[in-house]
Amino acid sequence: MAVLIQSRARIEESWQDEGSKRNHFKAYLTALAKSRVTGRVYRLVTSDGDVLEQIDGSVSGGKGD
Repeated sequence: MAVLIQSRARIEESWQDEGSKRNHFKAYLTALAKSRVTGRVYRLVTSDGDVLEQIDGSVSGGKGD
């Protein structure tokens, strides 16, 4: 199942298509990495338009926090 990756800035309301991956796991890893680098919010969407997951990429609980 192909999974679409979409993103938006925290202050934006509309989502932008970022691309797609062949499965949920690959899409999740891609969205998580991009979110941590860019600070944008990402979500994973099925071809039917169902939202699988939203990823904000915030990192907490590590040393130095």
